[in-house]
Amino acid sequence: MPTKLHKNPTIYTLATDLGLKVTTDPVTAIKDHCHRQIKRFLKEFSHCTTLSGLLDLAAQKLGTTFREIHSDADLVQLTQEYADRGETCAALFNSELTDDVYGVTFKLLRPGKFDLPYISLIDCRGSKKQRCYFTKWHELGHLLILTDQRRLSFKRTHALHELKSPEESMVDVIAGEFAYYAPMVRPYAKGSLTFDAIDAARTALCPEGSYHSALIGLVNVWPTPCVLVEAKWAGKKSSSPGQYFSSFALRAVSVLVNDAARQHGIQLHKNFRVPERSVIHSVFTESLAEGTGVEDLCWWESSDGTRLEKREIRVSAKRIGDTIHALLIPR
Repeated sequence: MPTKLHKNPTIYTLATDLGLKVTTDPVTAIKDHCHRQIKRFLKEFSHCTTLSGLLDLAAQKLGTTFREIHSDADLVQLTQEYADRGETCAALFNSELTDDVYGVTFKLLRPGKFDLPYISLIDCRGSKKQRCYFTKWHELGHLLILTDQRRLSFKRTHALHELKSPEESMVDVIAGEFAYYAPMVRPYAKGSLTFDAIDAARTALCPEGSYHSALIGLVNVWPTPCVLVEAKWAGKKSSSPGQYFSSFALRAVSVLVNDAARQHGIQLHKNFRVPERSVIHSVFTESLAEGTGVEDLCWWESSDGTRLEKREIRVSAKRIGDTIHALLIPR
């Protein structure tokens, strides 16, 4: 969760606008509000058992139609289609879908007899295609918390590196809750957590989700302890400009400790050097496709020499491009 989001006055106001009782944590109140809606949808359609099905069901119940844009020609055609229907929002399609915007939702002013009231444009051009699945859930997140005061506004999904408003950050949290909805993942989360198990769950539940998003989403909700590490050759960001390149090493540029691991007291911090005796390091330096090994968490240490606690772990490492992804699982 973004730092101090639960203390942000904008989020508190949003919770009260939604008619929620808020004590000290408006973020939890808003997430609970969204969960109640999703559970109600699923109660009406009990046959929905996949994440892809849940996405379609939520879009239908929230009143939006996804329109994917895979080329500039698609955008031109879609703009003309809605302009011909007298929808003034069509004039904004091109200007709103800038390089740093992945999706945008508009309320239609003149919907047809069988049209849903909203349209969500999902930009799938170029590298944006990799985030198509999450972008759809982000747009639905906006609709899950849409208050009466905002019925005519449109909502955007911004790029990951953009500085986001508190509401955009809140919607990212909501999208993360449902893109890999824990109750639907649990039936597939049996036995050891492996890359093969993640591939199988992704194929069964949401094949349209990118591998990277599935890796993060599924590890995050998996009921057994796991730390997901993304390792790359990188410099220490706290170094001065003159020291930056000399600090280069194989580092954990991204770390996800799931809830089950946190409950077991496991921790690992971003930017730690990968131990040279780890299989992660071997896969990287020896150009291997993958590797496994039994290691100890105490091999990992911070730049000031602080070591993690002694704990035996099973490590599975897999190369994806110039990045090594690894699952660290306590034994």
